[in-house]
Amino acid sequence: MKASVPTTLFALSLGVLACGEDASDDARGSAGAAGAAGSAGLTGAAGASGRGGAAGGAGEAGAFAPSPEGCVEDASAGTHRYACDGIDYDVSVPDACVTAPCGLIFDVHGFSMDSAMEEANTHLAALGRVHGYVVVQPNAPGTPPLSSWTPGADDDKVFAFLELARRVWHTDPKRTHFTGFSQGGMMTWRFICEHADVLASAAPAAGSGCAFTGTDTPSRELDILQLHGTKDALVSFTGAAIPQRDAVIAAWQMDAGTKLAGDASFTRTRYTSAKGTAFEFLEHDYSAGPCLVTIDGHCFPGSDDPGGRKGQACSFKCEPPNAFVWGEAVMAFFIAHPMKP
Repeated sequence: MKASVPTTLFALSLGVLACGEDASDDARGSAGAAGAAGSAGLTGAAGASGRGGAAGGAGEAGAFAPSPEGCVEDASAGTHRYACDGIDYDVSVPDACVTAPCGLIFDVHGFSMDSAMEEANTHLAALGRVHGYVVVQPNAPGTPPLSSWTPGADDDKVFAFLELARRVWHTDPKRTHFTGFSQGGMMTWRFICEHADVLASAAPAAGSGCAFTGTDTPSRELDILQLHGTKDALVSFTGAAIPQRDAVIAAWQMDAGTKLAGDASFTRTRYTSAKGTAFEFLEHDYSAGPCLVTIDGHCFPGSDDPGGRKGQACSFKCEPPNAFVWGEAVMAFFIAHPMKP
């Protein structure tokens, strides 16, 4: 997908950004890891977190020991950075995931960001350590604020690392999930279209990119949680989010929808197909904080990202109060939606 005019203007504006100071990485640890229960009933069908743990069949200690391969030379528990085919990947491996099969989550940042900025907004690596998921957060080529994903070429590289991660950590094939924001949300939609055979569920935010017609359609139905801000100034709510939502509903012949939660600032609606596939559309009216250009509703609900990292143009957090936390809602959705038989 080619960059939209607003995104192109954003890129030009960011070119004059003066690099800020590096913020502390301490906040990347336990913040937001209190659980994926979410707020205001946003967890959907997710109940207790047991389904997301290092599930089933641990067997003898070491039976599922990681198998280092290629650029992954050290597959031990902990946090690692791997440089593979021109892309750096930050990977969090919980202790439990070296002795039993865990789930696998890819969390992809947007334009101008890096993996540390993504984690500051989603806390999915921290949540993965609580709930038993290996979490991979790729870094787009380039240096913030000019880091950017190239559709096609970078998709292929990221998918190759996804397949590598599945082999190295022997992850549960029924619990491979993908999420991303902005450019990362667009990549998520492309993965939905191109790799539905591998993904259990997906959670694209502030992006679009799967036509659901002709050859540009998933090979199978999978559960999806879509997030978009009604005030989004970079990726249009009416021009991108609504057509994407309607394409999913039409292609999978879903019902009229049931409101799961909401207030004056957000609505979460679930649409269900005859096969029982859940498509949830989460729209919010929140606005973003200060940035070099107007991004308004292009933001992460519930984020506590303080900003200030080197090269960071915006924190992309929605200004409070917010009724829910996006990272927690994503984790709860993934826990509740492993791959169907």
